[in-house]
Amino acid sequence: MLFHPTRFWNRMARGYARKPVKDPEAYQYKLDATAGHLAPGDRLLEFGCGTGTTALIHAPRVSHIDAIDFSSEMIAIAREKAAAQGVTNVRFETAAFEDWPLPAGDDAYDGVLAMSILHLVTDLETTLALVYRALKPGGLFFSSTVCIGEMNGLVRHALRPLGAIGLLPKILPLTADILTARMRAHGFAIEQVWRPSEKAAVFIIARRPGNDTSAVPAGANLSDGPAS
Repeated sequence: MLFHPTRFWNRMARGYARKPVKDPEAYQYKLDATAGHLAPGDRLLEFGCGTGTTALIHAPRVSHIDAIDFSSEMIAIAREKAAAQGVTNVRFETAAFEDWPLPAGDDAYDGVLAMSILHLVTDLETTLALVYRALKPGGLFFSSTVCIGEMNGLVRHALRPLGAIGLLPKILPLTADILTARMRAHGFAIEQVWRPSEKAAVFIIARRPGNDTSAVPAGANLSDGPAS
């Protein structure tokens, strides 16, 4: 296998940290929309946190954030940022989401963030099931996702073979409709779907229903997600 995710993102980390946000206005909108749902006592989980920018911005608004990424170099940069900013209520840890111990009951998370990561996961169905489990009933799932299934054929057909032969990360061929459908199949109620322009990354706020105390929603169809 040519492509090794951890080595790839570790090599990319320092350069990634120096890159400016591609669309600052869209990013600010997502920050503000998320912040509008946060409360001082909330506990959040961000998986695929990268170099920690989003977690550190939200830190003053909540009680605690667990922010994880499987790239140790990304986490090292995030910890450097936290120390420089004097932020003490964000715990940055090197971990894959599927290996992270999820708290239960009253200790479950009030919110989960997945910013620019769902299109890169190995198994979307497992990831959505874990997010559902991670949340308290009534908890919110905030995500921003690239939908290459909606891009023009040249881009889509160029990216997928490179992922297949191991030169780039594999990218799920998602569309906004596929993603919202899969979230609903896992029991989420969709509260907001937003994108700044056609074909831009889709920002979704979804809620685990407040009257549902099950770990996995009854009737969720886990077998017909998008092909990787």
